[in-house]
Amino acid sequence: MKENKSTELKILKGGRDKGNLSGIGPGSFLWAEATNTRLMGVVGVKVCWKLESGDFFYQFFHLDSEAYGIDGYESLINPNIYEIDYIAMHMMGGLGGSFKTIYYNELIYLLRWFYDLNLKNEEPLPEGFGEFEKLLADSDTICDVEGLMGRICEHIENEAHCIHYFLMRIFGGDYVAAGFLMDDMVEDNISSDVPDGILLRNEVSCKRKTKRGRVCQTESLVEAKFGYMLVHSELKVVHSEDGYKIRMAKKLEDMRVSNIEAAFLLKKPEYLAIYEIDSFEEFLMVFKIENPSMMNSIHESGVLFTYFNKDNDHVKEDLYYLNGDIHSVYFITRGEQLIVASFEKEKMGEAKEMLSGKAYGEMLVENEDMLMEEPVFYEFVNSGEDDIYDFFD
Repeated sequence: MKENKSTELKILKGGRDKGNLSGIGPGSFLWAEATNTRLMGVVGVKVCWKLESGDFFYQFFHLDSEAYGIDGYESLINPNIYEIDYIAMHMMGGLGGSFKTIYYNELIYLLRWFYDLNLKNEEPLPEGFGEFEKLLADSDTICDVEGLMGRICEHIENEAHCIHYFLMRIFGGDYVAAGFLMDDMVEDNISSDVPDGILLRNEVSCKRKTKRGRVCQTESLVEAKFGYMLVHSELKVVHSEDGYKIRMAKKLEDMRVSNIEAAFLLKKPEYLAIYEIDSFEEFLMVFKIENPSMMNSIHESGVLFTYFNKDNDHVKEDLYYLNGDIHSVYFITRGEQLIVASFEKEKMGEAKEMLSGKAYGEMLVENEDMLMEEPVFYEFVNSGEDDIYDFFD
C-alpha cells in the first residue's frame, strides 16, 4: 500500500543548486564526524566542504557493514542548523552512538571500504551517487585503521560487552570489526565454524577466572538463511591497557531449533497503550515532523514508527537481545488508533509522558493500558487489521 501523498514529509534542501562539485577533495574539506557505532555494524557520517564558489556543502552517509555498504545518502548546500540537525537525526538518530571527529583520509577509507561491499554484494548505490563518486577514486590516502577504529568503536566496559559485540560481528560476517576485538595473542577463531546470520539473543555466563581474564560460555540464538540455530561457544576474555579483548573463541556445539523454540527464547512481556486519534492524516503528518529520529515503515493498515534508545547500554548486560535497543514503538492505524508498545514498564511511562507533552497530545484520547504475557504488537501490525480490538476478537 502506498502512502497518501498528503502525509509525505519533504526535505527542502537549502541554498541554490549544487552546481559543479568537482572541486571536492582535501583542499575543500572542512570537517567530518562519524558515529562510534562501528561494532553495531552501522556508521553514520556527516561531512562539510567549502566549495570554490564559497558555498558550504554538507553530505550525510548511512553505512552498513554486513551487506548493504553505502545504503543511505543525503546532501544539503548552505543549510541552516535546523536542516543539518533534522537530516542527521532522521538518518542516524536511531544508531545510539555519539559523533567523533574523523579526518579526510579516514573519511575516504570508510567510504571506499563500504563501497566495496556494494560491489561485492551487488547492492545498488543510493540516489546522489554522482556527488561523492570522485571521493571513491581517491586511492592516494593512507589511513591508520586501528586509530580510526578506536574512535568509531564504543568503549568496551566488561566481558559480556566484548563478547556480545564480537559474536554479533562474527555471525554478521564482519571480520574487520570482530578483529578489532581480538587480542594479538589470539589462540582460536570461531569465524570458520559458525553460520552467517543475525544474532537475536545471546546469553553470557562466566565460568572461571584466569590470571589475565575470564573464560565464559555463551548460548547464541542466530537467525540464519536456512532457519534458526542455537550455538554454544566458549570464549576467553583478557583485560589489559588495550581494554577487553577476545583471546580465544571456539564453538562447542550447534543445533537447529524450530520457530516455536526460537519464539520461546525471545519471549518477553509487552506493555501496550491504546489511544483513539481525531484524524489519521493530520496526526500522521504532525507525528512525522515532530519525531525525525524515529524510523518509520508503511504497512497495510497504517504506519509504524520505532523509537530507539539514545545509547547501546543493552549490549553491556549478560543477556543481550537484538531488539534491546528499542525504547518504544508506535503504530498509527487507518482505523484512527494509536497503539504504543514497549517491553519495559518504565519506558512505557516515558513514551506516554512524551505523547502528552507534545502539541498533538490534544488529538489523542487514551482508551486503556494492557500488559500482555506474550508479545502481540508486531502480530497486530502485520495482520492487516486497523482496529486492535477487532484483532483481539
